Amino acid sequence: MKEYIVLIAVASVITAVAEILAPEKWRGYIRVVTGFLILAVLISPVKKIKNTDIFVPDDKLEMSETTVLDVVARELCRNVEKDIEERILSEFGKTATATCQIDLNEEHKIKGVKKITISIKKVPDGLLNRLKEIYGCENIEFRTE
Repeated sequence: MKEYIVLIAVASVITAVAEILAPEKWRGYIRVVTGFLILAVLISPVKKIKNTDIFVPDDKLEMSETTVLDVVARELCRNVEKDIEERILSEFGKTATATCQIDLNEEHKIKGVKKITISIKKVPDGLLNRLKEIYGCENIEFRTE
């Protein structure tokens, strides 16, 4: 950082001296050239940052692809549960708690919703068919409170 500040100071002094020593008719050109010089000095740290490798090599990653896919599946499951709860409230006017299981294949890739369990006081008519229609899940279980 100290070198950078010294470089800016030196460039500023050179700019000032060049403007003082230049003939009147050349001062416009000198200002343009020295302006580019100061701009280059100010931008020089950006070039160093650009050339810096900030990415961690693949062999040093802490999470495997399987772990990442499991995290994605859990997050998707939470989103589906929230969506089910909000949908039941908005379409049927009932408060419910939903849990779901996501179906994964051998490669831990998401295939769909495997099972939905809903805790609700009274199951409204048409709820089962609506959930099957939306989520494509045949294994839907209701627990009445």
